[in-house]
Amino acid sequence: MTDAELADFVRARVPEGTREDDVRIEDLLLVCACAKGARSAEDAMHELFAEEIDRAHARMRPPISAVQARHLVFKRFLAIPEGGAARVALYRGEPDFASWMRNAINRTLLETASQARPPPDSLEDAILKKVSASPIHALDPELQRVKQNYLPGLRLTMTHTLSSLEPRERALLRNAIIDGLDTPSLALMYGLSTEDVRTALVGAREKLEYRLKQGLTERMRISDRDHTSLARLVATQLEASLSKAFGA
Repeated sequence: MTDAELADFVRARVPEGTREDDVRIEDLLLVCACAKGARSAEDAMHELFAEEIDRAHARMRPPISAVQARHLVFKRFLAIPEGGAARVALYRGEPDFASWMRNAINRTLLETASQARPPPDSLEDAILKKVSASPIHALDPELQRVKQNYLPGLRLTMTHTLSSLEPRERALLRNAIIDGLDTPSLALMYGLSTEDVRTALVGAREKLEYRLKQGLTERMRISDRDHTSLARLVATQLEASLSKAFGA
């Protein structure tokens, strides 16, 4: 990690004009190194927070072992998925990092203790659920018919279309649609400006819509009229699903 990378990381999190003495530079250095996947930083995280996880596990008694609890927390916040970014990069410099991690640990284990969480939706499942649940005015029987006739067969086309996107594009869409992260949070995770994140999300959405239209033609027997209606229905729900990310 270079000095310039650390400076950019700190600048993205510390408001302009903040006194140097008020900047938690050691916390931000550790988080920046974790976000870059530095092994020494990950080792430091284990040393700092393994016992904290054990204490939280003893208090909450989730339906997993203490070892599994450690694995769950560290994987959730330190893992860097293909095309994605480590969730630890969501730390903004406030409060102190130890307090931020304690809250993150408690929240993670509380979720596990309070319910048997189903596996997270795949991106295609999340999009199709939103399309399936989309409200349609009672006076629009045409869209009702399109939903009833074609949604069951849309999954394979959606899966194929999503697989054609770049890993970073899929990761951004997943973070926005499934995780519900807004553009400032995504900017922190990915080390981008909010405008770059917005541009990337819009580009990913438009590419998905364009390639899905192609897929509908190639993979489904569907009339031009129904093709237009189904593509419009999906596009509307994609736009609605990303509205939180865009602050709408």
